[in-house]
Amino acid sequence: MAYCRIDIDDMSCWVFRMAQKRWHKTPSECAALFKKYNLFNYIEECYEILHVSGYECVVNDLEDILESKGVDAYAN
Repeated sequence: MAYCRIDIDDMSCWVFRMAQKRWHKTPSECAALFKKYNLFNYIEECYEILHVSGYECVVNDLEDILESKGVDAYAN
């Protein structure tokens, strides 16, 4: 099934804001993490599966991805 770009972008936006708040990051800091570790790409590529879980679960997945790369999202 093909999904609308707007649906993926909507999820990406919500997840970004949730991650920013949870990780206590500025928008620039959070954007740098998302860009460096291709987190927006993950959301897009896995949207079909991710859209059936809550955004909180997606943020948890992103933390798992970062942790697997040795990154602590909560570190300043």
